[in-house]
Amino acid sequence: MKSVGSPLNYFKNKKVIVTGGSSGIGKAIAHGLLKIEAEVTIVSDRADSLRLTSEEFKADSLHVNTLQCDLANSQEISNLFDRVSSDDNIPDIIINNAGYAVYRTFEQSSPGEIERLIQVNLLGAMSLTRYFLPEFIRRRSGTIVNMASIAGTMAITPNGTYCSAKHALVAWSECLRYEISRFNINVNVICPGRVLTPFFDHETFQLRSARPETSSTLPLAVVVEGTLNAIMKNRFITYMPKTLGFLSWVKSAFPFIINPIYQKLMHSRIKSIYE
Repeated sequence: MKSVGSPLNYFKNKKVIVTGGSSGIGKAIAHGLLKIEAEVTIVSDRADSLRLTSEEFKADSLHVNTLQCDLANSQEISNLFDRVSSDDNIPDIIINNAGYAVYRTFEQSSPGEIERLIQVNLLGAMSLTRYFLPEFIRRRSGTIVNMASIAGTMAITPNGTYCSAKHALVAWSECLRYEISRFNINVNVICPGRVLTPFFDHETFQLRSARPETSSTLPLAVVVEGTLNAIMKNRFITYMPKTLGFLSWVKSAFPFIINPIYQKLMHSRIKSIYE
């Protein structure tokens, strides 16, 4: 693969929007980009979180732009686009990172909860991308990064709605990549495993029983490095750790071997909820 140089040379002065950028993976990616002199705007639905993150970055002598937007609200997404466009600040890279999950079975989830999970984890990314896409096409450049999950290629319950949204995010990303590659626009998908972030602060995760498969976690620094490398090398899908990519492939390639084992694991997770 052709060398793309250092991250500093690649990202310096590039304009980047990171949704869900005031906490967790998004915040870590934003911080990493600022350190290599990218111009970063973080998006969150919480004004207090944006303010605290901005102050934290300022303490590191890093300046970040902030925009408040609820990605479940189509009007707020439209307002975000209008504000960025009026400032002549169309991004070079959009990182659709915003997302959350709850540890509940589908039967236990309310219709409102199901709808919001789909809106934030899938439709928000699609809508935001759609607003900026004509500008990318006109300019004949741009990168769209969709933060999925290993749950985007493997069914993991009791997170059925989240898992469905991430599966759809991966499928949409692949279709989009075929459609817009002719315009020199890249689409990258990141599928990390378990990363300890505020993602797990939701009470449903806090109340669940400890399980062996949740003991292994991925450091945030690995996700940041892997994401930046995926963008630089224009790699379509990146699993972190790589073993999860192998596991996903084996499950698809040899279902008659893997599925009975996997089924027992998923059933045991559900059993711990209902018993």
